[in-house]
Amino acid sequence: MSFLKELCEEYNAQINSSGIEISEENNSPLEVVLKDGQLDTSKITEYKGDALKKFEFRPQKWEQFIGQSEAKRLAKKFKKKIKHGNMKSHFFIDGIKGHGKTTYVELFAKDLNAHLIERVGKQINEDNLIDIINEINTCEEQNVILFVDEMDSMDSKIVKVLNPIIESFKIAGKKIKPFIFVGATINKHILIKNNPDTLDRIPPTHHIKFNRYNTNEIATILEQYHQQLFSNITIDKEIYFAIGKNCKFNPRTAIAMLEDYVVEKDIQKVLDDCKIVKDGLNNVDIRILKILNARNKPIGAKALAQKAGLNEKEYTTEFEPYLFEYDYIDRVPSRIITEKGKILLSKIKNKENNNV
Repeated sequence: MSFLKELCEEYNAQINSSGIEISEENNSPLEVVLKDGQLDTSKITEYKGDALKKFEFRPQKWEQFIGQSEAKRLAKKFKKKIKHGNMKSHFFIDGIKGHGKTTYVELFAKDLNAHLIERVGKQINEDNLIDIINEINTCEEQNVILFVDEMDSMDSKIVKVLNPIIESFKIAGKKIKPFIFVGATINKHILIKNNPDTLDRIPPTHHIKFNRYNTNEIATILEQYHQQLFSNITIDKEIYFAIGKNCKFNPRTAIAMLEDYVVEKDIQKVLDDCKIVKDGLNNVDIRILKILNARNKPIGAKALAQKAGLNEKEYTTEFEPYLFEYDYIDRVPSRIITEKGKILLSKIKNKENNNV
């Protein structure tokens, strides 16, 4: 029996084997009870108070999506291709976390009047892949988008099932309603290493690279966020730029800092709370540079991470990309501090000496 056939049969039989009972008698809300008694949600007393106020603003039109001009240009091209009947207009987004990948896809779906199905890669297993397919096939909207974020976290077995689906819109000989597939990750190199076939099914011209924002763009994002959510609070434009210079040019980080400023009313306190030392670099970044500066030879990522009190993945995903991109460190292939990194440490030291 093929894997795909087994997958379909497993789905059909899951109601008998999952250990879950679903009740909708007397038009009552769905009641989920685990047969082994570990969780019975019918016994939960629901909170009747006011709903939590949501402090969030997401762009509702392309004009509100600041920056990423090339990505927005490509969105217009993809829309034209889809309108011409090319339903294989799949695309892939490679971008730094907090740079608006999800917002971009949501805007694209809205612009296309499409039904959007959003999933995180590691959430997709053999059972809910069938659920996704059924949602696609029964969708009333003409256009459907399946957006899988953190695609590098998908199980390789599921990726192998997904690949022919996005190529031919079929599974186990059954037709699937044509849909647009969008994948995204902050770790494209992992996807290239482990599942290159998926990227091969998306044309190279449909691979989008999100660029890091600049100070002016961050300031514009913050001003827009301020006007939408905190219009009754006065914030000088200087604050936008101060945050823009100290957030590593990341919109998500910048917005969090702006929210801190709204309650603190003191930008220096915000920077201190974020442990910012200089130019957006925090105390951990500076610790990494000091470790490298004290050595006469390069050091590997794992050893450097340990000396800095980090695990290797934390170092390579949270700190190294920015330090490398902005020329504070170099990889040869082991890590060394650059002249720019040494100059920064010298400025910090001189400032500390002057403050003594």
